[in-house]
Formats: sequence, structure tokens, C-alpha cells
Amino acid sequence: MGPGVLSPCLLLLWVWALTAGSILPPEFSKAEVTGMFKDFLIRFNRTYRSPEEQRRRFGIFTRNLLAARRLQETELGTGQYGVTRFSDWTDEEFRGMFRSPAPPPMRRAPRLLPGKLPQSCDWRKAGAVTAVKNQGRECRSCWAFAAVSNIESLWNIHFHQPRNLSVQEVLDCSWCGVGCSGGFVWDAFTTVLRMGGLTSNADYPYEGKEEKCQHEDQPAAYIEGFEMLPRDEEEIAAHLATCGSVTVTLNSALMKHYEKGISQPSVMSCNPDQVDHVALLVGYGVENKKHYWIIKNSWGKEWGEKGYYRLHRGTNACGITKFPITATVQRAGAPGRKVKCPH
Repeated sequence: MGPGVLSPCLLLLWVWALTAGSILPPEFSKAEVTGMFKDFLIRFNRTYRSPEEQRRRFGIFTRNLLAARRLQETELGTGQYGVTRFSDWTDEEFRGMFRSPAPPPMRRAPRLLPGKLPQSCDWRKAGAVTAVKNQGRECRSCWAFAAVSNIESLWNIHFHQPRNLSVQEVLDCSWCGVGCSGGFVWDAFTTVLRMGGLTSNADYPYEGKEEKCQHEDQPAAYIEGFEMLPRDEEEIAAHLATCGSVTVTLNSALMKHYEKGISQPSVMSCNPDQVDHVALLVGYGVENKKHYWIIKNSWGKEWGEKGYYRLHRGTNACGITKFPITATVQRAGAPGRKVKCPH
């Protein structure tokens, strides 16, 4: 069957769509939406257990298409929203990947009195950020990926020692046993402190499911602690430019539909108080007078801008200032220990 020919199942979906026109995006014909669903199935290698399940997922797909269109209409920046690998997921399934955090008391980083910041900063240009990885659908491990990526980046920046560390070890040996059921970034850092360091990914590779803890006292990297930064975007940018990467916790609502561009949502579209997803801040920049953050995600290189997300800087978009937390491998501000981020 050629790529332009609809399968019998998709023809049935098209007929079903004729009777469900009220949920289809008005700017598309029913045949166009069905064709988009067919392209989605091919692009993301989707198969379903039964025709009934495929019909249900098609309905979810069309509702998500509508949601993406509504986000596009209210977008204040250059963000583009559309079909992603989450387009056949319900909101409940998508939110099930995460947990809303409630942090314990922790050390507060001192203010850096930023003064004049460089216009841009991108630690990827220094080779200080490891490759984007994919946490998978079945394991709610964004918190562990962000924390481990933070430690990898800091070791490269401060010690010039590239590290590719084990996320699986954090899941298996989590001090409070959260594992794939979801956790907080401070859980990951506390686990690393209790173990005395982290094993390399080569020795303890990611499985995407919880296994028995196999920690051995041969760490490839360690941390001395962790701290929360001031909840101020200028302070966060100053720390990023002079000390290294920072984990942040965001409202993930827009990320479900994000394709590319600088996402600048309204508060109504992305409530800054409802944060639920942890990722790694690796830089910031400006494009056509729009300031943005560069965020490394853990959903694979096929998502967003090759695995990265650009989010508007300066308006606390999606709650980015709520929990800015970083591991410490040496004291920020110690003599001779600040670093310079590539522009």
C-alpha cells in the first residue's frame, strides 16, 4: 500500500470523523485531520491493540490538535505548537509522568549581585552538556535525569572532566524509594550524597524501570551538597553564567504540544504556580529582542528543538523561578573558582 493510500482502519476513522465534526479543528477538513493522524502513526511508530483503541486515540489526537491551535492563538512569542509524540495522550496520562513538588528546607545560595550580564550564555558551546536522553513512557524519572545532567555539567565546567553518569543508580538506590513513581530533584541529590557519589552510565546503564540497587563504592563523580538559588531570573542568569547549569521545575502544560521557537505563554495557558516537571537550564539568549532560556529536556532528541526547549525569560514563564536548584561541587564565589559561559 503506497504512502498516499488510506488503510481500511483509517478509512473507518475518516467515516467516524464525519459524524464527530464538532471536535475537529475548523481550519482543517476531516480528510486533512485523518491524514495528519496517519502521518503521526508513521512518524512515531504507533500501533494500537484494537480498532476501538485506535478510534479512541484518534479522538484524543483531534482534541490535542485543537488544544495546540488554541495555544498558538494565545502565544506571545515565537513558540510553535502542533503534533508531538504526546498527541495521542490524554492530559491525565501526560500529567501522570510527573509529581508536583513540595521542597524541604535546604541551603540557600547567596545572591551574586549580577550587575551587567553577558547578553547570552550557552554551556553546550563549551561541550559541557551531555547528549539529550529519553526517560521513556513508563518511568517518571525527569527529576533524576535533570539532577544527573546537572552534576555531569558541573564536573565538566569546574574540573574539565567529562562525565556520563548513571540515572538508573539514582532510581534504584533512591533514599526515599520513589524510583519510577516520580520524585523531586532534591531526592536525587540527597541520594548521591548518601551514596558518596555516582557510578558511570557505562557501568550502570539506564533501564527505564526500577531494579535492585547495585551501588558500589567506586564513584565516577561526587557532589558536596546542593542549594536553592534566589527566585529571581536575573540572579538565576548570573549563577548560570558564572557557576554553571541549574535544575528548574516547570509547568509542563505547553511542552506537550511544543515543536519549536521561543515559547511565551499567557499565565492562563501556563500557570506558574502549578509546576510538575524538572529539566536542566543550560543557557540563555536573545532573538529578535525576545529573551529566552535554553532548557535541556529528557524526552529524546525527536522532541522540541532536538530535545531542547526555549522559554521566554523575564516573566517567570511557567513558574521557572519556583525551584531553581543546583548541586555544588565547589563553593560558588570562592576565589578563582567562578567560570565564564560561552556566548
